[in-house]
Amino acid sequence: MNKPISNPDVIHLVACPSEFANGRSLGRLIPAILCARAIESQLTPPGLVILVGDQSCEFQAKRLGLQWHLRIAPPLGIPKLIHRRVKHLTSKASRVICWNDELAPLLSGIPAELDLISTSPKRMTGYVSKRVSIRVFESSDEQAWEDRGLQARVDRLLPSILDNINDSIQPMNRAQLDLDPNSMCIGVLADRPCDVDARELAFLLGLLNASGYSLTGVVPNTSSHLPAARRHHRGLGSRFHLLVTTDPVTSLLPIFDALIHPCFDGSGSSLLIERMCENADVPVLRLKQSGREGLSRAPGVAGPIIEQLDEMIESNRADLTVQDLPAHV
Repeated sequence: MNKPISNPDVIHLVACPSEFANGRSLGRLIPAILCARAIESQLTPPGLVILVGDQSCEFQAKRLGLQWHLRIAPPLGIPKLIHRRVKHLTSKASRVICWNDELAPLLSGIPAELDLISTSPKRMTGYVSKRVSIRVFESSDEQAWEDRGLQARVDRLLPSILDNINDSIQPMNRAQLDLDPNSMCIGVLADRPCDVDARELAFLLGLLNASGYSLTGVVPNTSSHLPAARRHHRGLGSRFHLLVTTDPVTSLLPIFDALIHPCFDGSGSSLLIERMCENADVPVLRLKQSGREGLSRAPGVAGPIIEQLDEMIESNRADLTVQDLPAHV
């Protein structure tokens, strides 16, 4: 989605979620949301926004409110294969801001002032120059960069974007999606939507339904094992509702009673996406089997739900692979 370039001397590099779960997906929600809101809120200079990803990521960028000027698709999803082109495009820039750790190797050899907004250091597998100014959101991420011999500092400005997330979420209610007002609506939270496993979510919803809950489950269309999830749903007599959405879960926050976060890894990215949801008054349920105890800052009403959820998962461990828990339906 092209728009006028207000400051061509500043270039933003950002990847956005793809609609496809296969291949090497560069897209994560948090970098795209941070980039879009930071420019919109004038917390960072506007400029030329280069969107990195396949054609389908344009749809997700639009849903996340990210406006861009140019899109580059890395062959095989490998960023280093577009390094020469990015270097050419940034040759006259005075500053380049990179919003994805995965794209950090593209900064190599660029003479401009360089910034990396790091939310998941483990996704940066290449070389990062000491000329790059690295900003993180958690002390654990700061330590991760120090372990690599690079200096990073904790950003205190950009988190305000997520603290005020309600101001940028489109109003939506369940009636618009024809959802049963008496049904508990549950979704799966993952910064990278293709990490959601729909089959496991369907199994989980079946367990919760058996315990007396009236449920609606919502999963991204990029979820893995969707056909298996649908078979399980039908096999149980479709006693709960299973909806597949092309919209990012974060754009549907007003409809959810709770979100399950099975992929927490302690990174700033995981914490920030939870922070965003909870600031929109949506409880985030952390599963003990995912290496976390209890809830984040979710309201107390979520307590009984997660306790029963954990109890059911424990009693059905033989049948459920909990490491990857949640799913797309």
